[in-house]
Amino acid sequence: MNEIYKFIIEAAGVSTVLIFLGKFTLNFLRDVGLEKYKNELAKESIRFKSDLDINIEKFKISYSNVFVEKVEVIKETYKKLIRAENPLEYLMRPIKVGPTKSNEEIAAEVVIKANELFDYFDENELLFNDKSIETFKLIRKKYLKVWNTYSKKKFLGENISGKLLVKLIEEMQEVYEKILQGEIQDLKKLLKSEFQKQLGMLEEELAVTRG
Repeated sequence: MNEIYKFIIEAAGVSTVLIFLGKFTLNFLRDVGLEKYKNELAKESIRFKSDLDINIEKFKISYSNVFVEKVEVIKETYKKLIRAENPLEYLMRPIKVGPTKSNEEIAAEVVIKANELFDYFDENELLFNDKSIETFKLIRKKYLKVWNTYSKKKFLGENISGKLLVKLIEEMQEVYEKILQGEIQDLKKLLKSEFQKQLGMLEEELAVTRG
């Protein structure tokens, strides 16, 4: 009988140890698995954040490039406007002191500079706001009116006289003083002001994207 009790006690002890070991093993495996999962999750989170940061930087660079392009287009448009205006003003000037070029040479320069200006603006019109577009188109209209007046005089030649000559001289003087020296200059100031506003807003937005 004592042997039976001893066997039962030993068997119970072994069972207890096995149960304990089983629970310990399960807990250990569970903890190891959980820790591995946590590590993988942390690595995935780091990879995601890294990819997100890279995409954000790419977006900032791309967005910044758009603003930089707009700034350059606005500046270049105004430069081309000045370059187109100067030879036309000289061509229409009533008195030229010590001219270094003939009227034909100056007229050819006007055509080249004007085409460069108008083509450039048309190609980049999407980058301008409505007010700038409206103002620029008014400048173009006035500019062409001055040029057409000169072209009419050139077409009629230098041998005209009488009332026709007087009328043509008056027209030339009027477009020079009223349009070229007056209306176009006012429109230029308005366009310059509008460009400066756009540049200010673009530079602020550019600073935000880079910040």
